[in-house]
Amino acid sequence: MTVALVAAGQLSVAAAIPVMLGANIGTSVTNSIVALGHFNNKDEFKRAFTGAMVLDYFNIIAAIIFIIIEIYTRLLSWSATGLTNALVGVGVIELFDPLDFIVDPIVNFIVGVNQDTGWIVLIVAFILLYTALRGLVKALRAILNDDLEEKVKKYLFGSWWQAMLFELVITVAVQSSSITTSVIVPIIALGVVVAMTSLPYFLGANIGTSTTALIAAMSLAADGNPEGVASLTVAWVHMVFDLYAIALVYPIKYTRRLPVWLAEKSADFVTAGRVSVIGYIAALFYLLPFGAIWLTQDWQVAEFYEPVVLPEVEHLQQASSDDAQTQKPDASTNETSSNSE
Repeated sequence: MTVALVAAGQLSVAAAIPVMLGANIGTSVTNSIVALGHFNNKDEFKRAFTGAMVLDYFNIIAAIIFIIIEIYTRLLSWSATGLTNALVGVGVIELFDPLDFIVDPIVNFIVGVNQDTGWIVLIVAFILLYTALRGLVKALRAILNDDLEEKVKKYLFGSWWQAMLFELVITVAVQSSSITTSVIVPIIALGVVVAMTSLPYFLGANIGTSTTALIAAMSLAADGNPEGVASLTVAWVHMVFDLYAIALVYPIKYTRRLPVWLAEKSADFVTAGRVSVIGYIAALFYLLPFGAIWLTQDWQVAEFYEPVVLPEVEHLQQASSDDAQTQKPDASTNETSSNSE
């Protein structure tokens, strides 16, 4: 969606970069919701919640590090601009999305009956999610014998690069990291793998979802128009952020352990009954972000940050800024004339 907003000229590259980093954190909330399916079993829930929060904390740590690096060095936007310059005009084949093929007809039918059915879609979605989770856990319990567990550990989690590469390919194919990462949470809950072992798998999902956005942006920038070039720049920011984060955080033992340790402490805190798990998720993913937005609502991104962009993107953003400035006097003039009448 961020790439589409930039392509439509509704969001500047400077504003889109922190939005993209935030989206990386927000998309992993699904894992925490999936962990709720094990709430009735304390041991399973503790393992599930730990596994679910590993990616959240990795993304939060990486976002904090790289937003500071980007503000002072422009590393992300500089890298993304260089890659964009090399690939402008290179078209790609649009990938087939199996989820849209299955889900879109159902959603279109519900919306077609009545346009004001958003709440119905939301209720149906939660019911289907809960039913699917219950069914998935039961199915995994039924099929996970000792032999299958050993095969999962050997072929899927035999090494960090196996897990990362497998998840990358699956995420690109399905075009939804929320689905592919959610599937592994019940496996962690059942004790087949531990949170530390699953971290490379989750990181592969990060790269996979940024690959999907990159492919979409390359299609938009195939003819070299400024809007498409801007969207491709943002998509490359997403990709280089994920790659740099893995290169910086994962190889070092202590930084690699930090998100796992934070996830374990969060699981201990929640399962000890000190706070509602739903309240914890709401506070971390909704209350804190909205609170930060409210406190900084008067801040202007341009006051403290200007990314490196290609000349055509800079001209596009300057034109958008000029248009906004010309509209303000018009609005005030109209207001003055209406008051005089």
